[in-house]
Amino acid sequence: MSRSVISRIRPRRRSTVLASVGAALAAAGAVVLTGTASAAPNAATGAKPSCSNATLSGTYTFGYISWQISKSKSTPASEAGFDTFNGKGTGHGVITAVYNGVVAGSNTPDTSTYTINADCIGTLVFHAAGSVFHFNVYVSPSGNSFSLINTDPGNAVAGTETRVTR
Repeated sequence: MSRSVISRIRPRRRSTVLASVGAALAAAGAVVLTGTASAAPNAATGAKPSCSNATLSGTYTFGYISWQISKSKSTPASEAGFDTFNGKGTGHGVITAVYNGVVAGSNTPDTSTYTINADCIGTLVFHAAGSVFHFNVYVSPSGNSFSLINTDPGNAVAGTETRVTR
């Protein structure tokens, strides 16, 4: 064979190999994208999450850094504890609270009532040591966690609770 024929064959092989590699990468990319889409069915199908009181069920732990605001004065606060929700709109737990460096309550029992709507947004009311605290809540559809923010005047409390048992 002459060199001119060989030089014409090599580029074709290179093109064939590059085309084969390109097709393989495209196929692998399609598999990865399909796997990603199936791992997030709500995003892939456009389905909306659905929640109810039953979504909030089990024991959740929390720890918050917050502020109490009174007459233009801000005081740091922190709270930690756990809450157990029964999936039927009520719960109980314990909280330790420290306000401006002073322990205000250690393992103080609390009770709660809540309503979770189909859009996974709801309300939660805690009763502890003679006080009542109101929150808006945003629940993950799995119920594994939720974020909350206090809606009472004079408080700046927000955080996330994470389920540790069902």
